[in-house]
Amino acid sequence: FGPSRSRIEGGVALACQPWRSTGLGMALVRCRLRLRCLGGGPKLLVPSAFAPRLGGVPVGPRRASASTALPSNFPEMLQQAAKDRADLRNQIQVQNDLHKQRQQMLHETLRSAEEERGQLQEQVEHLTKDFQIFSSKLHEDSVGFRDRVQRKGAKGRGAQSRMAYRPTNDFAEKQPTHVCELPHQSLAELAMLDDHCARRERLLREIMAVEQMGWGQAHEVLNQMSKFNEKYYWFETLPYRVGITVAFVAGIGSILLVFWKPAAYWYGINVACEELPDGVEDIADMTTMQVGAWTWSWMEPMIGVATFVLLCCQFTRAQAARMNMKLWSDFLLAGRGDRLAKKFPQYDSSILHAWAEYLPKVGFDFFPRYELHFKQKGPTSGL
Repeated sequence: FGPSRSRIEGGVALACQPWRSTGLGMALVRCRLRLRCLGGGPKLLVPSAFAPRLGGVPVGPRRASASTALPSNFPEMLQQAAKDRADLRNQIQVQNDLHKQRQQMLHETLRSAEEERGQLQEQVEHLTKDFQIFSSKLHEDSVGFRDRVQRKGAKGRGAQSRMAYRPTNDFAEKQPTHVCELPHQSLAELAMLDDHCARRERLLREIMAVEQMGWGQAHEVLNQMSKFNEKYYWFETLPYRVGITVAFVAGIGSILLVFWKPAAYWYGINVACEELPDGVEDIADMTTMQVGAWTWSWMEPMIGVATFVLLCCQFTRAQAARMNMKLWSDFLLAGRGDRLAKKFPQYDSSILHAWAEYLPKVGFDFFPRYELHFKQKGPTSGL
């Protein structure tokens, strides 16, 4: 352990070497006990640094005499040195374990970072491809991004200098054929323009979102709403039906009372109390135009007053509409929407109102064409 050591014969061989730790700022002594037999008995090898502690025992390269006595605290010194050596080994072992753990953690962190880097790179590649596809789709639908074809012999680059765009087969195959193929934004814009088919599709998608069901199953719920919404249809449309009937009968009756001889004669004699014109004994002797001239004397005031009343009513309604006043039809449709919203409170009330504020179309037979009769196709949307 050192270039300089001393021997003490007749005892235990001890080899010691001074060792200093700069981190702790104190001197540590690393000792090692070695028993060996030198000649006639064991030898004690003592470094020169321990010579002053041996109580005047001579040190150096020369051999000590056999009768030299060991110090009294020498066993304690050996025990202390062994204890210090064991503590130092434990500290070194702990530091080595910590160092191994740090290296292991560092390797694991680097490995996980490498894996995450690979995953991020794959995601970036997928996003790049999706973005390219999305941009190409947008460019297909945008007129400004289409390829420009210059006309032969045309000057400049104005609108007349290029060929009109002609759709391709791939582009033509992708056009929508039903309102269910339209996106949310298009449906919302059409619904704001009072398109009933768009409002119907929006209600179907609201049912799908609330009930978590498919598009076909949502029609069953829509049919239930349609039955409830048309529960009071005949009562709600009764004023319109009466008005149509009265107007039709009055129009036909006025023609008959003016020009038809049997009706004109009966009404003139029994109701208007008018006699036939002078020189006419029988109404059959009069022509149709002569009958009209005879009946017009009492029919003109009635028809004129009725016409003026209708004109005043129409003018009043027009002014009320200009003032944004609610009309009878507005009250009727708003009541339908309120009644349906109370019956189905789990759905959005604005979507329900927009769909319910609509009367079904009526055929020439005066009977309505309810939506549930159209099944999943729905009423004609124009697509």
